[in-house]
Amino acid sequence: MQPTDLRVVKTLKQIDRALLACLVESPFEKITVEQLCKAALINRSTFYKYYTSKYDLMERYLARALDGFRRQVDVTFVNASPETIQNLLYQKNFETTLNFLYKHKAEYTLLWSIPLEEGVFGRMVDAVHDAILEKLDAQDPPDPYADLYARLFASDMMTLVRWWFHYEGRITAKEVQDIMRKNMKQGMFRTFREQMR
Repeated sequence: MQPTDLRVVKTLKQIDRALLACLVESPFEKITVEQLCKAALINRSTFYKYYTSKYDLMERYLARALDGFRRQVDVTFVNASPETIQNLLYQKNFETTLNFLYKHKAEYTLLWSIPLEEGVFGRMVDAVHDAILEKLDAQDPPDPYADLYARLFASDMMTLVRWWFHYEGRITAKEVQDIMRKNMKQGMFRTFREQMR
């Protein structure tokens, strides 16, 4: 349930921003509630009104970040054939996902770098994988081949995004879309050989 009181919304956003700011400076294990409160410009009682600990904050923050990603990821492209992958519909859907990821680039790249028991990048790959299986109306348990290809597509998509973020400035969003489209249309090996000529 989302809070509706604007003061509460503002305070929670301040705490989120403080968490990210502190993560830029220190590993999560070394961050204290006191540091979070100072960065958020709140007192400890305000922090504890919303969270039981810094671990509770991190867990809920990650849940919100991953939920936001799941809502935005569009894997309609898996329904395309090699002949129709050029259709504007599939390109626009992937572009929308790329735009969302780019808008949250600083947040996601920071979260990817945090050593957690379950890495955020891997959880995002899992979210794409699950969305693909859902789009394919895969049975439960999933067909082993559907599961494999959903995992390959998800890994390809998210690795491509991470690569783009790493080389941003040298690689454009359009190039990322073209690579994904070519991977879908002609396969990764052929795309790789073309690119390396």
